[in-house]
Amino acid sequence: MLFRSILAVLLITLVAVGSAFGHQGEMAFMFQFPDNLVPELDGDMSDWDIVSDVYKIKGETMFNQFGAPMDLSDFNAWLVWAYNITENKAYFGAWIADDAINNTEKWSTTTDWDHTGGKFRGFDQGDEFEARWASAQAQRYDLAAPTFSSSGYYTRIITGTKAWAGESPYLEWGGQYLRGAPDTFEPAEMFGEFSIVPFDDIHPDGPDASIMHQFQEGEIVGIEVNWGDKDADPGSYDDAYWSGFGGEGASADADKFGDYLLAPVETGLPTAVEASTWGHVKASFK
Repeated sequence: MLFRSILAVLLITLVAVGSAFGHQGEMAFMFQFPDNLVPELDGDMSDWDIVSDVYKIKGETMFNQFGAPMDLSDFNAWLVWAYNITENKAYFGAWIADDAINNTEKWSTTTDWDHTGGKFRGFDQGDEFEARWASAQAQRYDLAAPTFSSSGYYTRIITGTKAWAGESPYLEWGGQYLRGAPDTFEPAEMFGEFSIVPFDDIHPDGPDASIMHQFQEGEIVGIEVNWGDKDADPGSYDDAYWSGFGGEGASADADKFGDYLLAPVETGLPTAVEASTWGHVKASFK
């Protein structure tokens, strides 16, 4: 039923969007959390157990833009993008295993919710132009929770003029170390989960001057995400950025992002009563 539902939405979407589809010639899917199963951002991975593998981008399929071969003993991960229509938020969940964690490693993600593409940073048209338009119509975020920083957890949007959009309630997070500790260059395993309020235009003057994006089932959005794996002795592959499937240059050009279809709600998910019961079970272990 899952693949039939996604295929039906995909076929309808292809007819509707035509040539706007497929910046990278690939398609991933954003899982739709129903209202009763939206994840609690507490670092508990069990909220994501309902997400099937079709939505997961896994370490063995990720690639390094500098040509480093994948070694799952050095770095391994899975990541999922999801959304909820009622709350109008995107959700990002990721598990990471790293052989040598330090305080500079993080997820960097870039988002283009209206899928218009184009350059969004480094315009070379002066400071005033950059302050207004950098990370405005597409955005780059650093998601360093639950890593890893000796100064504590942080998230941010990459432009100082729009810092408000990288803070609560517009960007929120939770996470935990499953083993290891930050800034040790020792093996570590961790899980992080984030929510992002989507915008089609982020203005330096704040949310009232900005344009929020409204998620719709079946639409296509642009996303890239990568993990900066910076080992103590990285050899010839310094700053190994492991990417989902966006193209080189995605840090400044939304045409290089991957394409994600906003999937329908899956059938067979827990009911409101079942979800409520599970919530009480989770709470009893806190």
